[in-house]
Amino acid sequence: MEQEKTIRDAQTEDFSFGSHALKALMAAGYYLLLYIPFILPYIIWGKAATRLALVWESKSMAYNENDKIYPLHTFIVMYIIYFIFDAVIFLSWILGFLLITKDLVTSETFSTEVFKAYFVSLFMLYISAIGIKAAKEVFYFILNHILVALWKWILNVISAIGRFCIHAWGLNFVYRKKD
Repeated sequence: MEQEKTIRDAQTEDFSFGSHALKALMAAGYYLLLYIPFILPYIIWGKAATRLALVWESKSMAYNENDKIYPLHTFIVMYIIYFIFDAVIFLSWILGFLLITKDLVTSETFSTEVFKAYFVSLFMLYISAIGIKAAKEVFYFILNHILVALWKWILNVISAIGRFCIHAWGLNFVYRKKD
């Protein structure tokens, strides 16, 4: 049986202010202020762009009648999982930047509030890649764990009903009166 992986705190040595405080401050600052808001969205966007380019090069998004037992189902699942989320991640930055900039240019007033709203909108657009990637992983989780478990449960129930019918039939006997 597959062993479940759980998330736990790492086992560490005892705290020493001299050797741990500065490193902890640097790690907190780097990951909270630099990596997660700036580097991670770019990595996610770049990986989505790479996957889209590979789909284009390999022409792997094609409907093939001879591929699987259920070719349309396979195509739709592959389309949603391997294409839609990556396309949304990739295009959100391009289209979002164009729309936000168009709103700035067509704005009737140019005040500091408008520029603040513009830069906040750009930053929120930039980190939206994290949210879309998180939605993709939730979708994966639902497909891989919840729906598969539900399908196995349904098959087990049907199997149990079948076994019950077989055993009930085996216990069935006909009583005939002798005249």
